[in-house]
Amino acid sequence: FKQRQIAFLNRIRDADPQKRVIDRAMLNEQNELGLILDRSVEMNRIPDLMRTMLTQMAGEFPNQDLTVIAYTPSNPPQKVGTAYLNSRTREMNYVPEY
Repeated sequence: FKQRQIAFLNRIRDADPQKRVIDRAMLNEQNELGLILDRSVEMNRIPDLMRTMLTQMAGEFPNQDLTVIAYTPSNPPQKVGTAYLNSRTREMNYVPEY
C-alpha cells in the first residue's frame, strides 16, 4: 500500500515538473491527499482540479472513500477547500473554506 502511495505521489509530481499548479503533494496516514497549490492557480479552477485528483486517486485506491485537501502556498499553509469521494455512491463533493 505504501508503495502505491509513493508511486501515486511521484506521478502527480512528474505531471507538473515546473510546479505551475501543484507546489507540493503529500499523503497522510488516512490516505488523504494534501496539495499545496501554486499562487497562480485561480480559485474557480480548484474544484475541477480536485475532481481530477479524486478520479486519479480512485483508480489507484479503488473501493476507498477518498479526500483531497487544497492549501495555499503560505507559511503556514491555509486550507482552501476539501473534496470528498464516496466509494459506494461514486459521488464527489467539494467544500470551499471561505
